[in-house]
Amino acid sequence: MSVVNRNANPLFRLVAYLCAVVVAGCVVSPWAYWAGTSLASAGIVPFLEGFPFHRYFTRSIQISALVLLWPAFLWIGISRISQLGIERNAFRWRDLATGFAAAMIPIVLLGAGYFYFEIYRFRENLGVSGFARILGTASVVAIIEEFLFRGVVLGLLLRVLPAWGAACVSSAIFAGVHFMRIARPTEAVPVTWLSGFEQIPLVCSSAPPFPLLAWGTLSLLVAGLLLAVATLRTRSLYLAIGLHAGWILGQQGLQWLGRFSIRPPEALLPWVGPNVVSGAVPTGLVPVFALLVTCAVIFLLYRREVRSVH
Repeated sequence: MSVVNRNANPLFRLVAYLCAVVVAGCVVSPWAYWAGTSLASAGIVPFLEGFPFHRYFTRSIQISALVLLWPAFLWIGISRISQLGIERNAFRWRDLATGFAAAMIPIVLLGAGYFYFEIYRFRENLGVSGFARILGTASVVAIIEEFLFRGVVLGLLLRVLPAWGAACVSSAIFAGVHFMRIARPTEAVPVTWLSGFEQIPLVCSSAPPFPLLAWGTLSLLVAGLLLAVATLRTRSLYLAIGLHAGWILGQQGLQWLGRFSIRPPEALLPWVGPNVVSGAVPTGLVPVFALLVTCAVIFLLYRREVRSVH
């Protein structure tokens, strides 16, 4: 019984942390909206003009997660990053470059096939600023998401689950969170101090319809499992960050270069469907095969590399 209690305690505190993040985001988001609207109206921060409330809510949740993370670590009993299974990596740049190349090359080949078979058609106007934004997104999102999902979530789950169980659960969480997006309301709704709590039932309101939802989930589960295994093998986030950045750059670069031209979008499923979740998540068996190629490459390169704790 003592072993069960000892294992359940960190899990309970992790759930309590997540609940605290949601409550904090709900409380803060109306005040953030009012402050942002006032600053935009005064011309101090003009880019916030017309910024919808659901985005303030999303940002408030994200900021609350970061602000409350260190207190949660101390409460759970974590004072060093090594307690999450992350160690110093002497091969960090090699791992980063390997992951990026292993992710990008299959996507480039996949994209070339899409254009050759006219599944995608080139856009007429390509803005350089759009590609610069994609580069920034690939770098920032890969670092933040890998720290949160493979550093924090996987690390905490490893304290209560075996490695395979922690990898599967963290991958399921990774997939599910990507569909937690609130759709823009069809009409203006006054913002009150309860508006944040009213967003909770709407967190999946912009999820893609079935069967795109199922195929997108499959792609995210495969990617999440590979990222978890990469982290467990190297005891580091660099390989996972490289993989994640390569996927984002490849998928969003494809969306920048062209448009999915098949109508209706589900016509070629189960083989190929449009990217979902801001153009970053592929759907269909063909892109899943490309992900599996990356999995095979990483397995071959790192099959004997299980780094020990120093």
